[in-house]
Amino acid sequence: MRVCHLYFILSQAVLAAAGENRVEPISPEERPFVRAWNVADFDDVISVGLEGHRDYEKGRRLFAVASCLKCHQFHREGSAIGPDLSGVGDKFSPRDLLESILNPGKEIPETHGQTIFEMKDGSVLTGRIVNDAGVTIRVITDMMHPDEVTSLARGQIVIRKESPLSPMPTGLLNTLGKDDVLDLLAYLLSDGNRKDPLFAR
Repeated sequence: MRVCHLYFILSQAVLAAAGENRVEPISPEERPFVRAWNVADFDDVISVGLEGHRDYEKGRRLFAVASCLKCHQFHREGSAIGPDLSGVGDKFSPRDLLESILNPGKEIPETHGQTIFEMKDGSVLTGRIVNDAGVTIRVITDMMHPDEVTSLARGQIVIRKESPLSPMPTGLLNTLGKDDVLDLLAYLLSDGNRKDPLFAR
């Protein structure tokens, strides 16, 4: 009985600890158009605007608002459809990270490109291959809806070639204000660490 009681106490402690560390999910939300941003719009603040007064909670929420988590995994959240963004702050400067979001087609990871399929019936389909085995090829044609997968009969494909376009859509930051964009960048550059100096007050 004492063993069972001890096991119960330990189990409750583990569950309580898991609850304390659990990350509450955030869902995307509809927002009005603000501006079609370009990198030059941030030349005056891309460095000084990130020094020690960004909003962690806002940045994390905007990661969902901008639909980043639909395709990317970061800090225990999101999807593995696109590249994992963990540690992105070690690879990109603030300006380079911003440019990669605003101009996703500038550099496309080889493992996350798209393929163009021309079919015998004359139709053309572009998407990212998620399964290339068997008599059918499974393709995601809309990265904003990664659960919707199209199956193509291998025998019906006439031409198959790489697409020069990124599967990541442009305009993902067009519903964010300037400070919103900076908070999102800080969240990514900090690797999701709320204690990072970027969020010091």
